[in-house]
Parts: sequence; structure tokens; C-alpha cells
Amino acid sequence: MKHLARAILLFIFIIGESVNAQTKKDLKNKVISNSKLFKTNIDNAYIELHSLLKESRQLKDSLSELKILDRKCRYFYRKNMLDSLIISSEKLQKRSSEYNNAYYEAMSDIYMAETYSMNEFHDKAISYLSSAYDLLQKENPKSEKIFYAKANVLSSFANIYLDKNEPRNAAKKVFEEIQSGSEINDTEERQRFQYLNYSNLSNIYSQLDVDSAYDYAMTSIRLKAKNFPDDQTMMINYSVIGLYFKKKKNYQAAISNFHKALYVNKINGTNLNMNAVYMSLHEIYHNLNIKESAIFYQNKIKEYDLQALSSKYNSLKEVIKRDKKEEKKPLKKYLVWIFIGSVVIGCITIYFVKRKAKSTNEVFNSETVSPIPVLSESVSTEPILPETYHHLIDLLEKKDPAFMFAFEKVYPKFRENLLAKNAELQLSEIEFCALLKIQLTTKEIAKYTFIEIRTVQNKKYKLRKKFEIPTNLDIYTWINQF
Repeated sequence: MKHLARAILLFIFIIGESVNAQTKKDLKNKVISNSKLFKTNIDNAYIELHSLLKESRQLKDSLSELKILDRKCRYFYRKNMLDSLIISSEKLQKRSSEYNNAYYEAMSDIYMAETYSMNEFHDKAISYLSSAYDLLQKENPKSEKIFYAKANVLSSFANIYLDKNEPRNAAKKVFEEIQSGSEINDTEERQRFQYLNYSNLSNIYSQLDVDSAYDYAMTSIRLKAKNFPDDQTMMINYSVIGLYFKKKKNYQAAISNFHKALYVNKINGTNLNMNAVYMSLHEIYHNLNIKESAIFYQNKIKEYDLQALSSKYNSLKEVIKRDKKEEKKPLKKYLVWIFIGSVVIGCITIYFVKRKAKSTNEVFNSETVSPIPVLSESVSTEPILPETYHHLIDLLEKKDPAFMFAFEKVYPKFRENLLAKNAELQLSEIEFCALLKIQLTTKEIAKYTFIEIRTVQNKKYKLRKKFEIPTNLDIYTWINQF
């Protein structure tokens, strides 16, 4: 009877394992299907990710889980949603480290690098890319996945150089990628790889030489596989070709290509590089004196800029928080050694003090030196130009949401420096500080923001508490340091 019970249990176990294996296989097929959808419509693909992630965790399928987390990062990167990208990158980093998966850990470093670079922390971005490359160097050099990951590192280096306004250095990195393509034996696969690279090269050269950019875009198009749907790569190609015809003043051809780029964006759902298209179309319609279309694209530029500004603000908060956490880690690690070192130094100091006091029969007085305070960055306190001031006031009077975008063109480090003082600041508080920065009085702030004078005073009081501003220090004087 016992043998029969064991046989039944074994049978149940085998059936259970078989069902589990089939379920995992079904999940893998869903992930593959989602990957194909991601290439044609990232918004629809993203909708599926939540349920796929939940399923992968229930089945304890670590590889599928990492693929889905990576796809979420790619989605936020393509959408230019930096705030969501940094959070998703941290999740991918944590899970890939737990599962000891070097590839996805390197990918998380690449996404982190992109976020830091777009927030103008270029040195930090480069350190993340170096970390990614070191991880990949330890893996099998013949692995196809590792090869493409290294190519991603080179692409990210190119992006950082573009963010630093060094397009020639960015081009060098893409040329390195193109050269590495010789390692791909499969002809079709190599063409797909170079199709993307030449498109990226055309995008870089659009800042250097539009004629060369056009040639690279056409090379990319020739490498595109037949019947392959238009994707983000083609969106870049259409944009570059549009710029080429715009320079040649062939406005109809330019408009046609820019509209193709917009159409691909609408179908695919990618937002990268779209502002350049809006700006070009606004300029063309303005030159053609087609006012309605010019105004339409001017509004699209504002909408894009505001969305990017908000996302950048939130991501910067996360970047600063993350840096502060990393600063604390080595402190904990070396706390014991710091204590021991302090004791040793203290003992040696006391020994020599006593020795000197004994030899000179004089009282030894030690002098305490206060450390020099270091600001995150020196900030200009030069007065704002009258025409710039009037432009900002005009935006406030119109309740135009582009005020903060215009303000940050004048004071590009203002937000960053404030957040370095207090990373918990809300966007509304940053905006209020901007009004103080341009020296608006309490009455003027109340007038332009349509709130009561008492409310303005309360906001000032809360800022004093949040920043711990001394009561004897004028808040305008304090804010002027940023």
C-alpha cells in the first residue's frame, strides 16, 4: 500500500513538473511574441509587460523576468521618460545581480549611463559604461549576446559625446561599431546591424555635415531588409533626409520626409528625436508663411519640452538620491578603519604634544581649523538682462507653462543646485524658487500666480524650514546663490 502511495505521489510530481515545463514554454513564446510586437508598436507591447512580469515571477523563470525588465527599460528610453527609466534600471540591476546574470547587469549600467548623461553628469555616465564593459569582458567573447551588448556600450558612449556636444567623438564610436560588424558571419544579420549603425551615423553627421548625413541615411536604407516594416531607425533616416532637403530649400521634399518620420513615430510610439522634427517643420511653415501649421508645430515643441523638462526634473531627483546612497556605502564599510586610524593618530599626536611641552616647558595650544564650505557649483549672481526679464514676466502673465523652460535656459544649473541642497523638493517648490530668483516681490508673486498674499508668505516660510535658512538671512539673498 505504501508502495502504491509513493507511486501515486511520483506520478503527481511528474505530471506537475510536465505542466510547469509546458507553462514555462508558453511564457517564453509570449515573451518572444512581445519582442516582435515591440519592434512595430512599443505602446501595445508595453501594455503586456505587467502581466508577463507577474507570470515570470510566479513560475520563477528568472531569464524571462530579466528580459521583461530590460524591455521596460527600453520602453522608457524610447519614450524619453528618464524618471521611469532610472527606477526601472535599478530594478533590473538588482534582479540581474541576484540572478548573477552579467549581460543584464551590464545592460542596467548602460541605461543608468544614459540617464546620468542626459542629466549632464557625463563623468558618472562614463563610469557606468566602464563598469558595463568590465562585466562583459569577463564573459564568453564568442557569445552573440555579449557582442551586441558591447555594441550597445559603444552606442551609449556615442550618445554621451552627443550630450557633451562632441559629435566628432560620437562618430568615432559608431565607426568602431561598424568595424566590429566584420565579426558577424551571417550576411543578413550583419546587414541588420549596419542598417542601424549607418542610421546612427547619419544622425550624428546631421550636426556636422548634412550632405554626409544624407549619404549615410541612404546607405542605411539600402541595407534595410526587404519587407521589413519601418521602425525607429527609419524614423531617424527620414528625419535626416528631411534636414538635407530643408537645407537645399526643397521644402516639399523636406515636409514629405518629416511627415514620414512623424507617421513612423505614431505607428511605433517612439518619442526620441521628435523635437528636432517639430522644430524643422515649424521653421519651414514659418518660412512659407503658413501660419496655422507653424503655430501647430510651435505648440508641439512646447508640449514636448515641458514633458521632457518634467521627466528630467524627476529623474534628477532620483540621480541625486542614488548618489547620496552610494556616498554612504563606503562610509559604513570603512567606519571601523576610520575609528582605528583616528585612535592611532590621536595617540601619536598626544605623544608628540607631551614631548614638545616637556622640552620647551610651554603650554601647547592646538588650533581648530574649520573646513571651507564647498558649493556644488559656482553660480553667477549677475543681474538678469531686461529683455530676458520682460520675456519671463510676459510668460507668467499669460500663464504660459513654458515659463520654467525659458527660465532654465537662463539659469541651467538652478534646479540641479537646489535639489543638491534638498532632494525632496517638489516641482511646484522649484517653480516658486524660480520666482524668488528673478526677484519678484510677495505682491508680484501673488499677482502672477493668482494666489493670496498670505499663501505666498506661507510658501516662503515653508521653504525657510525646508532649507533651514537662518531667520536673520533674507530669503532673496539666500536664493541668489543658486
